[in-house]
Amino acid sequence: MLDLTRWKTKKKHSAGKPLEKRISFLFFVFCFCALLIMAKLFDFQVLKFDFYAALASDQHDIYKKLFPERGTIYLKDRELTLLSNQESLYPAALNKDYNLIFAQPKNLKKSAEEIAKILAPLLGLKEDELLTKLSKKDDPYEPLKHKVEDSLAEEIKNLKIEGINVVKETFRYYPEKDIGSNVYGYVGVGDGLKKGFYGLEGFFNEELTGKQGEIQSEKDITGNPISTAETKFNRALDGDSLVLTLDKTLEYEVCSKLNEHARIIGADNGTAIVMNPQTGAILAMCSYPDFDPNEYNKVDDISVYNNRAIFEPFEIGSIFKPITMAAGLDLGKLTPETTYFDDGLVKIDKFTIRNHDKLAHGKMTMTQVLEKSLNTGAIFAARQIGKKDFVNYVEKFGFGKKTGIELDTESPGNIDALYKKGEIYMATGSFGQGITATPIQMVQAFSAIANGGEMIKPYIIDEIRKPDGTIIKTEQSPAKRIISSKTATLLTGMMVSVVENGEGTKAKVPGYYLAGNTGTAQIPDYKLCGYSNKSNHSFIGFAPIKDQVFLMIIKFENPKKGSFASVSTAPLFSRLSKFILDYYHVVPDKL
Repeated sequence: MLDLTRWKTKKKHSAGKPLEKRISFLFFVFCFCALLIMAKLFDFQVLKFDFYAALASDQHDIYKKLFPERGTIYLKDRELTLLSNQESLYPAALNKDYNLIFAQPKNLKKSAEEIAKILAPLLGLKEDELLTKLSKKDDPYEPLKHKVEDSLAEEIKNLKIEGINVVKETFRYYPEKDIGSNVYGYVGVGDGLKKGFYGLEGFFNEELTGKQGEIQSEKDITGNPISTAETKFNRALDGDSLVLTLDKTLEYEVCSKLNEHARIIGADNGTAIVMNPQTGAILAMCSYPDFDPNEYNKVDDISVYNNRAIFEPFEIGSIFKPITMAAGLDLGKLTPETTYFDDGLVKIDKFTIRNHDKLAHGKMTMTQVLEKSLNTGAIFAARQIGKKDFVNYVEKFGFGKKTGIELDTESPGNIDALYKKGEIYMATGSFGQGITATPIQMVQAFSAIANGGEMIKPYIIDEIRKPDGTIIKTEQSPAKRIISSKTATLLTGMMVSVVENGEGTKAKVPGYYLAGNTGTAQIPDYKLCGYSNKSNHSFIGFAPIKDQVFLMIIKFENPKKGSFASVSTAPLFSRLSKFILDYYHVVPDKL
């Protein structure tokens, strides 16, 4: 008899094995799928998080540029640094978030007329202007007002007008407005992109801008991104920031007083530079007229964008006479006591050159030539030097070529006349006529006199700060010996005499010795192939006599008040010199 019970049990056991295998297989499949999902989630949420985060921000634009943050331009803040006992910087050009008010006319529920009446007084716009924009019924986007402050944007949001929206937008912001604007330049739009123009914004545009990022993905036929397709995401790299050598307090004082004085004397334009002659660091740099880079498009004349301190060469006039004297002293051809007889004029070929006062002064020393600013004395000095050596020294002092300062649109000036045949060109060049230079070139040249004979290259960038925290400190160019220290000392004494006893007396600061020289030069009239009745007025000098704190040049074009620089320009030099000496707590020379 068959044992059916045992047979059924065996059958049951044999049937369970395939079932267990199927369950194990399904479990494995589920685990594998779970791992795939987890891997994909890890890819989406970790490895490609940046990509999908950026992608999600704008589903209508799968491939778009990601814009970096423009670097900040900082000034030194000496006063705050002293108070806090740590380096303090002041942002002179930075990025500021504003609001854009825009309309979606096709979504408006109220009438365009009603909305225009409500918004016009708030936005400072005309009702007709707003009505025109709001009446474009099929328009999905119509900007109404840029650069709206948060308080006003919030007020408009609270009105809850359907079809009127607010969105954040970033603009370049200059808190000091016109102060130093010719140095900074501005950020505008070029080739459809925001970019820097003029000044530091233009010269360092690439570094300040940074590197644009991008996001890219393939799309399906519905326009949605394909998650399994190859994706590309490059994060934007923010721009570098610049720390300038400019001092916030000095920049404000020099620029505001330059503007004020230019208006008083009725000058067409003007410029001023303050430099540390021992290091080459520019402490202040200003041009008049200036502009507000926050509203750069509202200027009447685009020439105001130019930084005249580096851009505009001029016939320098008598402030060049110390350069001529430097060559004569250094070659041993002259001493401060060397004399000549001044007849009041010098004839060279068909030309007659006279002193500015049209007088003959008789027996004069070289120191008196500078004191009285005698053209005939400068010609005498140049003749002792000789043309070859004279030209050689002019070149050594850096004239005829750019200084290389880190600013856009620097001019090299022009000394071509000195290479022409004929004594007349050396003669006029000896007192700064027929050759041109920029204010920054004059400052560089005079640094050799102030700095014991060694010329120092001017610079305005103290350091560049990378977005990753790396700091690149400016390496100062080595000083270049132009004249001997003895020559520099003798010439400094001669220039002190100009301020104490000569044409520069209005540049005096009570209690201090200043070295300086005036310059009044006729402005060429190229149409008439001669000179106009207009003139450039300038003053250059430094103080104190030992351990100099500053070297400064001030220049005005065509002032209507004051026939000579001794009257028009020297008083401002005195005023600013006193401020700088007080600012650096320089102990007086005189008791």
